[in-house]
Amino acid sequence: MQASESYEKWDRAKTLLLESLHKPDDRLRGCAHNQECFYELMEIKEQVIDMVSKMVNPRKYVDDDYTQIPERY
Repeated sequence: MQASESYEKWDRAKTLLLESLHKPDDRLRGCAHNQECFYELMEIKEQVIDMVSKMVNPRKYVDDDYTQIPERY
């Protein structure tokens, strides 16, 4: 696997995680209502979304299309 592919996969995984955090989960919300902690759950959810949004891809990006190799002489 090339470095740029690894970088892109990490970015896609982050996007999917954010989508799953934004997606309503009726069962989880129902449990939170039953346990009287719905607003706390939503507060934590927003904090996690903010944290994940700010995460920087730890994998190095490599431009595989770089073709302008300078001549030595």
